Amino acid sequence: MATTELEVIDTAIKIGLGSLITLTGTFLVTWLNHRNERKKESRKRFYDSLESVSKNIEEITHVSLRYWALVIEWVRNNTQEMGLTEKRSEELEKTKSDLFNQFKNLTVAESKLMLLGLTDISTQIRGYGEFLKEFRGQYYDGKESLTESDMDEVRSELLNKRKAIFSELAKSYKKGL
Repeated sequence: MATTELEVIDTAIKIGLGSLITLTGTFLVTWLNHRNERKKESRKRFYDSLESVSKNIEEITHVSLRYWALVIEWVRNNTQEMGLTEKRSEELEKTKSDLFNQFKNLTVAESKLMLLGLTDISTQIRGYGEFLKEFRGQYYDGKESLTESDMDEVRSELLNKRKAIFSELAKSYKKGL
């Protein structure tokens, strides 16, 4: 049986259209996968940045609370006309230095948040840093007028500011990009 020109043309068109459809489908699937991978990577970097900011805040909070604990120990001992032991005094001096060095973490956290466009939270972190600076300047060993009540109030305020920051970070984390 002889093949007619029409059958050959028909077959060629079918093969050509099949190839075109396959090529178009492959292109679309590849393009969509690439776009989704970029979004996925962007979200991952966003979440990683928020987790890094959280870690930075926790580190300075930990050092601040360690400082608080040593100063309140000094206050308690001072009311009994005793000082800190030599070991505790050395620990306090080291903690003072650590607290000073931890301010870099706040600056890094603030800059990451600004980069992400989360300016409200970055402003909160700047305020947290200002609070910690005042805390360090007003609540220290050797300040005779310092009381346990003063120390309890400043600790409470510190924890409330930390909680407010983490509340905003959690909202951004849940919201995502």
